[in-house]
Amino acid sequence: MFKIGAAQVASVRGDLAGNIRTHSAAITGAAEREVSVLVFPELSLIGYEPDLAAELAITATDERLAPLAALAHRHQMAVVVGASLQNVGTKPGLGAILLAADGSTRNYTKMHLGGAEPTYFVPGGAPLTFATHGQTVGIAICADSSKPSHPQAYAEGGSTIYAAGVFLNAEWYTTDSPRLAGYASRFRMLVVMANHAASVGTYVSVGKSAVWAPDGTLLAEAAGTESSLVIATRIWEGWYGEVVGV
Repeated sequence: MFKIGAAQVASVRGDLAGNIRTHSAAITGAAEREVSVLVFPELSLIGYEPDLAAELAITATDERLAPLAALAHRHQMAVVVGASLQNVGTKPGLGAILLAADGSTRNYTKMHLGGAEPTYFVPGGAPLTFATHGQTVGIAICADSSKPSHPQAYAEGGSTIYAAGVFLNAEWYTTDSPRLAGYASRFRMLVVMANHAASVGTYVSVGKSAVWAPDGTLLAEAAGTESSLVIATRIWEGWYGEVVGV
């Protein structure tokens, strides 16, 4: 049995320490449900606050992430957190940090920036996948999915899961959610979308994190902006979904 979850958490603007505590609680809750991979929203460690990106940029080895890395290792869980990533002599990357079950770390930088993001970030140039429990997970961040070539490249490379950390308000959700469902059926991948819970900052999230089966069927969706885990479970040849509170 394999489980992957979207952690719909409420990130407070600029509160890295507080948000790490929130992440820790979500990881602990996911471990109680035997989740093997947990995906957090876009910029989950600082909130979706691009204007704070340079000030709060970190590396994967930042000592403040040690509690999260320790939990990932203890529970043998791959954890993907949203962060502003330090770059030498340039703007930060809008990134995701993979805290692997074996204690290693890897970075992914958003390849396709949207809206005003180019003002604050530099784009990445390479995809990132990791394998676990017979599944291959491809990491995406929000506007990456605006380019069909992004999930297509993962699918052609053998990924079975497309895992996207996002920030979506009500307007953006109306286009992005159906698009992700379409990718699930088109590319025959499980699609995971981790959106923010109730926002404590500049922008207003719509929540509704979701997972779609490889035929495009909606497996589970958070009802709104409540803090929750949206989990897809692989049993034999089928996928099953559930939403639990955290």
